[in-house]
Amino acid sequence: MYNQINEIIREYINNIRYPKRILVVRQSNHQSTYNDYFLYWVSQNYPQASKLFEVYYLPCKIENWNRYALFIPWLQDPLKERFPDVYEQAKQIELKCQEYNIPIINPVDKLSNSIKSIAAKTIRSVGIRTAKTIPITDLEQFKKTLGGLSTPFFIREDDVHGSKTFFIHHPNDLHNVPFESLINPIAVEFIDTKSEDGLYRKYRYFAMGDEGIPSSLMVSTSWEVRDNKNRITNESIIAEDITYFSGNDPNHHILQKARKALEFDFMAFDYSYDSEGRLIVWEPNPFAVIWGSTDGHPSKKYQLPSKDRIYTGLLHFYLQRANLLKSSICSQNVF
Repeated sequence: MYNQINEIIREYINNIRYPKRILVVRQSNHQSTYNDYFLYWVSQNYPQASKLFEVYYLPCKIENWNRYALFIPWLQDPLKERFPDVYEQAKQIELKCQEYNIPIINPVDKLSNSIKSIAAKTIRSVGIRTAKTIPITDLEQFKKTLGGLSTPFFIREDDVHGSKTFFIHHPNDLHNVPFESLINPIAVEFIDTKSEDGLYRKYRYFAMGDEGIPSSLMVSTSWEVRDNKNRITNESIIAEDITYFSGNDPNHHILQKARKALEFDFMAFDYSYDSEGRLIVWEPNPFAVIWGSTDGHPSKKYQLPSKDRIYTGLLHFYLQRANLLKSSICSQNVF
């Protein structure tokens, strides 16, 4: 029960005097307020713990490396491919952390493992079904062969989360795709995940080291399940969502295998089930938003316990990786 974690953290925080700090860096030109909700939550629930976090924007200069117990780059994945200048700045900080034996959450080189075509193969290697993903490097050749895919399939960016998708019912539909505006286009197999009630479901699972916490269930009338006008919310679905995020994820063990294969410390998986009930993982996200600007809407108030559970687990994970909690406490399974 995560309430026990609350007491563990409070006991630690109330008895510290001059602890080492946790170094966090963000980028000012993209998602500059990432995890502000988490920092605010910590300040309200564990005021003393909020003093542990030092947040800087890159580039930054660190004078005293001995004051830090952990380094967390809150930087968009894949960093090296999308923001090479920011990658170089963060890499220099990582090298100093290695010099001073400071642990790192999600080293920036590992963020490249989230590229969809790479991640799909990696996740598939542990026995989880993923959509076949074909990088389009030669457009004319792809139009002739479709990369071996059958219609329908869709086109999207390989490196960008939440990018626009172009559904291809027939090869002629490729003429409507603005390939000239796509940086690294991929063709992705369409897997039908429609449930018996005619709706589509997408689950989100957070992995924090070896711990896993279910986050949310999203239900939609559209195959592309996103938090938009196609999302369905009613009493039955709310009850289904609460049941999911209040318990233990049934796919915890296999998803942890995938996390380790991807070499991430912290991340989220989005997944569904196909018509035969088989697990389908869509993509990993090491830069996952836990609580967004629209989540404070009254209709989502019922999800507050989920946010508290995840933020509590995340704070515990950071303190644990920073060696600021006793090892005997960290080994307890209290989520």
